[in-house]
Amino acid sequence: MKNKKVFMRTVLVIATLIMIGRDYYLTKEDRPPNFSIQVDTYKDGGTKVYLGLGYKVIDYNQLDGRKDVVFIPFYLEMFEIK
Repeated sequence: MKNKKVFMRTVLVIATLIMIGRDYYLTKEDRPPNFSIQVDTYKDGGTKVYLGLGYKVIDYNQLDGRKDVVFIPFYLEMFEIK
């Protein structure tokens, strides 16, 4: 029984790391993430904010500005000065 729980936890951790890694890779290619939920769309041309497990992805699409995709882990967002 204990081996089954350890196996399931290991599979869950590995699957989570694969999802985070895939979304990180997509942001480096300037593409929106696959394993995140869209939570907001701004009226600046279509900038979209996605939330994943422990991170945020911002897909900028400003009319006269940024057109990139940014990956922000929550531990970096906690220390953001506003």
